[in-house]
Amino acid sequence: MDRVIRWGAGATLVLAILAGTLLPAAAQDDADLAAVRDYAIEQSNLQKAGTEQFLVIAQQYYDLAEAAGFDYTALWESNGDELTTLMADAKDAWLEASTHYEMNEGLVAGVPSLAYYDVLLDAGPSGEEDPAEALDWTLELPDGTTMEKPGNYFHHLTEPLIWGTVEDFIGLRVDFDGDGNSSLGEVLPNAGIFIATAEGLDATTAELQTAVDEWDPTIEDAFGAIVTMVPTMNEYFEQWKNSAFVAGETSTEASFVATSRLFDVNGILHGLDLTYDEIGPRVEVVNPDLHGQIVAGFDDLVTYVGDLYDQEAGGKRFTGEEAELFGTEAQEKADRLAGLVSQAVSELGLTI
Repeated sequence: MDRVIRWGAGATLVLAILAGTLLPAAAQDDADLAAVRDYAIEQSNLQKAGTEQFLVIAQQYYDLAEAAGFDYTALWESNGDELTTLMADAKDAWLEASTHYEMNEGLVAGVPSLAYYDVLLDAGPSGEEDPAEALDWTLELPDGTTMEKPGNYFHHLTEPLIWGTVEDFIGLRVDFDGDGNSSLGEVLPNAGIFIATAEGLDATTAELQTAVDEWDPTIEDAFGAIVTMVPTMNEYFEQWKNSAFVAGETSTEASFVATSRLFDVNGILHGLDLTYDEIGPRVEVVNPDLHGQIVAGFDDLVTYVGDLYDQEAGGKRFTGEEAELFGTEAQEKADRLAGLVSQAVSELGLTI
């Protein structure tokens, strides 16, 4: 499935500054942080466009299911063509929302005032996985049923729901493409869980929008996000190794089936790289050589992960052993880069 990344005003501003737009020296301190904030605002707005569409589809689906008395066999028999299109659109809307969140995750997860939304939207464990660390919240379905500490919206709820990797979320397994098999993603989801999670995902995205709009970024926020999020390669590569993209049919993971975890890492690094592009001139003033090393470190890590993703997208199937090796190498690159950025923080006299 092709993924289209749309770049609007915020990214245009970033590119303009990178291209050499001249700003008075006194204005640069504000301009670099404004560009970072504009980028975060744009990505959250694009995420919201995806979650809004996802909610519209969920409501249409719920209405059809309710009219069929939540009899999913009857629903499929009477609305098969419409449901085939509707669920394809749901996947597209989910991918749109998830993609733009990943483009923003480096900042959201790395900035203390925004990090709560990373836990609820994308990264938090469920109570079943980790009772102590799971966010204590309740999802209530239209019939009054509740789900306690269900995990995060993207990867514990909505992704398994529409790709059919959690049996309790499935209303009926079907055959959308008519090939005689019910493959990954060929399911009618439980309508109650669908509408409840779509409403929650959209509402939480709206809260994130507000938080980003109200965010008054500091230079400590920007450097802190980089230092916090760059050295997280092991976690993402481990998830990639265990996902169906590497483990294939032997994978038991319910999450990370819609898109490769490498795609997500690319998005995170892209946002952090753009952030350093904006604040890097401050480092260059005090230590040009260190600034050059950081730029080279970002180029190296971004290229490394991007090349792996391009190979995978081109049909290359990596083994678990290869994924583990690549994860180790990526982590080593990330640790070196984070160390350089930490040195820059110290030389600038900042505390993060």
